[in-house]
Amino acid sequence: MLPRILAACAGVAIGAGLYASTSAWLAPVTWQTIHGRADSPGLSLSQPSTPVVDSTPVRLVIPAIGVDARVEARGLDSDRNLGTPGDFRDVAWYKLGPRPGEPGNAVLNGHVNWWTGDAVFTHLGRLRPGDQVRVVRADGLTLAFTVTSRRTVDANSRIAALFAPSTQSTMTLITCSGVWNPLTQSDTQRLLVSATLV
Repeated sequence: MLPRILAACAGVAIGAGLYASTSAWLAPVTWQTIHGRADSPGLSLSQPSTPVVDSTPVRLVIPAIGVDARVEARGLDSDRNLGTPGDFRDVAWYKLGPRPGEPGNAVLNGHVNWWTGDAVFTHLGRLRPGDQVRVVRADGLTLAFTVTSRRTVDANSRIAALFAPSTQSTMTLITCSGVWNPLTQSDTQRLLVSATLV
């Protein structure tokens, strides 16, 4: 069954698939691996350090609309909607899917407005094909994406393609659109902006 995307104003009803995670087995650490063997007196303990790679997204930067936002990792809420950011100035990355830059489609959502006024994705609808979206990772690497398309869907749409496996690295930015429905306490539509890794 496909989970719904967002019920509240930053929400979208969308289907999610399962993403497998891998774990690495560590070799056992022994006295010999730390100090070298007794019959190898010339063994050097200094080895080149391997840089730490952490591809977790921490910032989203969209120069065309003035966005420079912190990224919060979120899963699904109790109603199987995409988790929304706790701060209206932040964006939420769907952590059960791929990270930006990995094969597949990374999904990020943000509020379009807040009771105090504008929110992080207030101007998302101004993006056009060719605009740049940058993601800064925890290890300091910055990835550049180019906007390819945008579309509006019904708030209750279930879009399985957003979560389908792919060898291409893409990203979809989601926010609310349409008109406010007081019965559902949500906007009637969702705006989806797609981008591809450069």
